[in-house]
Amino acid sequence: MSTNWQGSERKSRAPISLTDAEPEAIATDPAAIIHAVPDAEPAAEETKPETVVDHREAPLVSGRRSATVLRKENVNDQLPPATGWQAFLRAVSFGLISPKVGAAELARRADLSAIQRVYSRPMQLMVAQPLGGVGKTMCSVGLGSTFGIHSGQQTLVWDNNEMMGTAGVRTNANDSTRTVWDLLNVLESFETVTARKGELSYYTRHQGNNQFSVLVADEDADRMKSIGADEFNRIHTVVSRFYDTIIVDTGNNTRSANWLASIEVTDQLVIPTTLKRNAVVSALRMIEQLESMSERTGNPHYKDLVSNAVVLVTQGGGAKVSAAEQAELRENLASAVRVLIDIPYDGALDTGSIIDWQLVGDPARRAFERASAEIAEGLLAVDRATSTKTTNR
Repeated sequence: MSTNWQGSERKSRAPISLTDAEPEAIATDPAAIIHAVPDAEPAAEETKPETVVDHREAPLVSGRRSATVLRKENVNDQLPPATGWQAFLRAVSFGLISPKVGAAELARRADLSAIQRVYSRPMQLMVAQPLGGVGKTMCSVGLGSTFGIHSGQQTLVWDNNEMMGTAGVRTNANDSTRTVWDLLNVLESFETVTARKGELSYYTRHQGNNQFSVLVADEDADRMKSIGADEFNRIHTVVSRFYDTIIVDTGNNTRSANWLASIEVTDQLVIPTTLKRNAVVSALRMIEQLESMSERTGNPHYKDLVSNAVVLVTQGGGAKVSAAEQAELRENLASAVRVLIDIPYDGALDTGSIIDWQLVGDPARRAFERASAEIAEGLLAVDRATSTKTTNR
């Protein structure tokens, strides 16, 4: 029997020494009697299991009654009109006559409220279309400007082209020559807890009044080819620490490593296209690829991106397509995605050079506000779904 016991227990269970003197004394002293088989130890007191409090259960105050008083999320319909004949009439009457806000202005206010939503984590949009020349970069800049100006949050447009992207040409450089390749070379310094936003901004290009920043692709195609999945994920982890909305402008190769890495972490897919057969076929082939990826892997993420996608119909040049053919192409796209939104032609978007959002006309700006609001609705749905999964774990 082992004698490796602790404290008083070890003393009370010490083995009998065969050389002990005065055995009678030992035998006559009841307190000193040592039995060959130790007495049964007293039963340990029964301990009651601790009550585990489930913090996920419904709160005491559910809001089922009080919420009826607080139905409105905003007071858009209570604010005085700021545009249209309603605003003119209110101005000339010095406020004595104050008609209700018009439907168009009220719809715009609702869209801006949607754009201003805050999510539980940084959110990523991916602007993707295998065919070039359909407005991927233009749409990325338009969405970056709209979210940057109206959301009040940090917005980044990231040119993730596997070759030489054009975001650096379509945005203001502000005398900066730094690209994503330069950031990659010093990325280790930003993978620490001491990294600061001001230091990261040195490698991006802020767009002034447009209120978003750009991380441009390198002009050397060989350098861009070296940015694969691992490099993309490292950069994504870093920029997600400092930006709330990340808009990824992509190249034309849907099989490239950086394109596939981007789709893995995308929350909202945006597909620019013109209503021409080659552009729509290209978009549908990308959609089919994503649906097949879900079928082969069993991961619904890619298929969900398609069903929640927002298609931006841009106005390309060249020969006009008949109305009947355009309607057919619209129907083909609409059957696969959530919504189609037309972006009207604007000369400021079609210069082939820097896009200054301050020069873009109201119809195109309003179209991008509508598109951004739809995107925000999609982001909200994704955020709620992922938050629910996390809570239920």
